[in-house]
Amino acid sequence: MSIRKTVALMIPDISGEFFGDIVKGARMAAEEKKINLMVIPGGVISDDYEDNVLYYLAGRKSVDAVSCTTASIVHTDKVYDFFAKEIGGKPSLAVADKYKDYPSIYYDNTTGIREIMDYLINKKKCTHIIMFAGPKVSSDAEERLAEYRRFMKEKRLKVEDRMIARGDHTSLCVEEAEKLIKANPGAEAIVCSNDAQAQAVYRVLKNNDRAIGKDVLVTGFDDFTESAYMDPPLASVKASGLKLGYEACTLAGRMGDGEQASDKVLECHFIKRESVGYDPGRAVASFEKRQNIRAGTTFDIPSLAVSMSDYIFTGDVHDYQSECQKKLIEDFFNRFLSTYLGDVVKRRSGDQLEYAIGIFDRGGTQYIDCNRLFRILDSVYRIFCMKHKSEASRMDLVRIIASVKSRVADNLERRSGDIRKIVVSRHESLMRFSKRLLSIDPAAEDRYAKLMEAVSLIGVMNASIFMFEKPVKQTKGAKFVFPKKLYLKAYRDRTGVHQIDETHQLTPADDIMDYRYLEGGRQHTFYTMSLHYSGRQMGVLLIDLDDEYFSSYSLINNVINLTVSHF
Repeated sequence: MSIRKTVALMIPDISGEFFGDIVKGARMAAEEKKINLMVIPGGVISDDYEDNVLYYLAGRKSVDAVSCTTASIVHTDKVYDFFAKEIGGKPSLAVADKYKDYPSIYYDNTTGIREIMDYLINKKKCTHIIMFAGPKVSSDAEERLAEYRRFMKEKRLKVEDRMIARGDHTSLCVEEAEKLIKANPGAEAIVCSNDAQAQAVYRVLKNNDRAIGKDVLVTGFDDFTESAYMDPPLASVKASGLKLGYEACTLAGRMGDGEQASDKVLECHFIKRESVGYDPGRAVASFEKRQNIRAGTTFDIPSLAVSMSDYIFTGDVHDYQSECQKKLIEDFFNRFLSTYLGDVVKRRSGDQLEYAIGIFDRGGTQYIDCNRLFRILDSVYRIFCMKHKSEASRMDLVRIIASVKSRVADNLERRSGDIRKIVVSRHESLMRFSKRLLSIDPAAEDRYAKLMEAVSLIGVMNASIFMFEKPVKQTKGAKFVFPKKLYLKAYRDRTGVHQIDETHQLTPADDIMDYRYLEGGRQHTFYTMSLHYSGRQMGVLLIDLDDEYFSSYSLINNVINLTVSHF
């Protein structure tokens, strides 16, 4: 049997959408490619020094290759070079960034910005376009700014210093956005380096009573999920974190096998929405092709089906899944639209419709945006009502739409329950988890086993807690010497909780991912947590966390730290 390679993913955190998606994509690849994945959310180097010690785990001998979101965890080449040395010269891959001396995987920023500029200039006839650029330390931000300059020069449009400002790729840079907008009162469009900075721009424009999508057009980059639900929905460049994580883990796994790697560029494309004056309802209606005296306007069914499929599909899934799902959805819409938006309303076979709707019973909802699906179905009904007067036909269409929504909701219920129930359940489970931890007797001999039992309340089936021989004092700015020996106090797997007797606890730090105690983890992925309290490092926890708790990662870590500090 071949030995599974272990890839370490160095990432600042997993709570945000972008990094969370990278982790999810990497985990998908780890499952498919039979790779052990150790996710190390160690924060920004020097800023989050208590968590930075986790990055030293990437240097353990059980790790075969390292992938690192370099631009997000380091500020200078010198810092990363230091860590590259610390991790023992292992094959290293820079993720979402170009990095000297290391193969890199990153987005095609040039195409993304060019598609934005082409739309604004050639479609919307904008001539005064300003740029809210990102930080200089980000190669992505620099590429996006450079392409904006090139395109403006190519179209012989003036670019002055006042037309460019810089933010920090967060939604907190409102002051910088305000200065940029104030310096350019006649700007017709604002190109933002990412969606978070676009949120800051939205805030400033709304405070000044300027209509986004009408008075000023706004674009982002990255296409976070929330961007589609901003007011108005934000036009952005789709740069899938899932695909980035999937490809990064796959490439790092091959590097761990000794393969030489070169830079890889991922596609990204502009998604038009209402923030640039795009009207999805009008776009759907634009597929009308010819007039029919008897039934009114008809549609180019195949094109409309493809358009609707593209609209509801999240685009966050890597290719081998997305193509299969899109074909199912397009097949459904072809049948659906052929029945109700054809030249004449015809009663079709119930079996045929049931087959089409049955797509959603086969997991079709797993990789699509169900909110968009519901919105587009409602739009279909509105368009249909404008074309057809028959009340019976309208009611028939309502029945089918209701059936589709019911199937989708039922599918979601079987997979994970109603979204509202999930949120409530997660909150309640976190409360129970916290109370259970704080109720553990710190002097009890089975205290570590009790901790391992408590993690089941947040859906964890596999976890291991490694403690240092004694707490190690840590000073900000000083190098931390990671202990060579750890003590495995207890672990949890599918067979239950196991407490290790003192004579067998000693474990070389190099073997922390050797899977003697971690076998059976979800998709062979574990997340590392630094156990520290009041300037002292106490140990490391490896935990098999479910996606729905990503946003609560820090809370979970803090509660565990507080509990262990009393042990």
